[in-house]
Amino acid sequence: MQKVPIIYGMNRLSKFCRAAASCCMVFLFLSIPAAAEEMSQARAQVRRETIVAEAKKYIGSPYADGGIGPDSFDCSGFIYFIARESVNVQLPRTAKALYGFVKVIPDSKLEPGDLVFFKTTESGNISHVGLYIGKKQFIHAASDGPNNGVIASSLNEAYWKAHYAGAGKFLEPGDPSYSFDKDEEETPSEETPVKTGTEKESVWNSSPAKQDSAGSETFLDGVACDFSLALDWSLFTTNQFVPNYRGLVTQANLTMTKWPLNPGAGVMLRWNYGVHSFQMPIVLTLSFTDFMRIYAGPVITIGSCSLPATDTEIRASFFPGIAGVSFSLPSFTEGKVQVRIIQDICYTVFNDIDGSALPFIEAVTAGLVFSTGVRVTFPLSMFTK
Repeated sequence: MQKVPIIYGMNRLSKFCRAAASCCMVFLFLSIPAAAEEMSQARAQVRRETIVAEAKKYIGSPYADGGIGPDSFDCSGFIYFIARESVNVQLPRTAKALYGFVKVIPDSKLEPGDLVFFKTTESGNISHVGLYIGKKQFIHAASDGPNNGVIASSLNEAYWKAHYAGAGKFLEPGDPSYSFDKDEEETPSEETPVKTGTEKESVWNSSPAKQDSAGSETFLDGVACDFSLALDWSLFTTNQFVPNYRGLVTQANLTMTKWPLNPGAGVMLRWNYGVHSFQMPIVLTLSFTDFMRIYAGPVITIGSCSLPATDTEIRASFFPGIAGVSFSLPSFTEGKVQVRIIQDICYTVFNDIDGSALPFIEAVTAGLVFSTGVRVTFPLSMFTK
């Protein structure tokens, strides 16, 4: 006789959880435009000024191949070190990998704190990188020339102008008043003296070369595409606490990368072995950082479903369908392609066969799934350049 109130209470709790999940999903969809403004330009500007100030501290430090500071640096080691020390951002270790990691931007959108890239070898690959500090000046670790080590140079300088390959952004946009100086777009002289840590003037002699077109921007430069493959698992069934296999899932996603918070959309293909059905979630996504993404959307289900580890038949819900959060580790980068290890936690809604809410334990057993796998990300523009 005591079971009736317990079951009744569990059913009420299950209905409450379903209603709360529905409200959260609706709130997520409606909050995307507002959330995109969360990172203020003032806060972003502070981060940019912080990394520039950190870079200036090391002017005069010696160059060393493979050096990552604080006593000596190579060009990418210098960027790697100051980004980690000043704004706690973990960047790839080589100039080529950095170019693949950043969002390529036109020169008209250069801000202090962005990176500038150069092709200084016969291979034609990205081989040198510096930190832009405004007014066409950048700080970098130079390996040779009249001045070497960590120095400040000018993009107007003949050598760097001839070998310039483009610019990239890894920090959020700051105050527009710090953008590229329009009054300095005039044709500069062939040699522009710049100050180094020892107050010397750097003069490079090099034949002018045609500037690479990496600075030009198209719509596709702001769109990233990613594919993932993961193994689904959970920690319990209705009658025991034990890790168990729940299936496989693959996902394709397109993300707009022009804003601090990046909205996107994607589709999943999931063989849900736990409930013995095939599902296709269609989701909206929002990426807070490179390492965290939330998603939600309806779910199309093919086939009948049953409660995991039982023969009890249940019914999949179309909407509310699925909601989840994805975490990822720092990427392994090759050119413009990034590979990450990912961990997802998601909840898919299932009902009783008559459409009523499942008891709480059964709802969680059927719906809560963890996914561990790999995600490959690349800019959509790589197919057009």
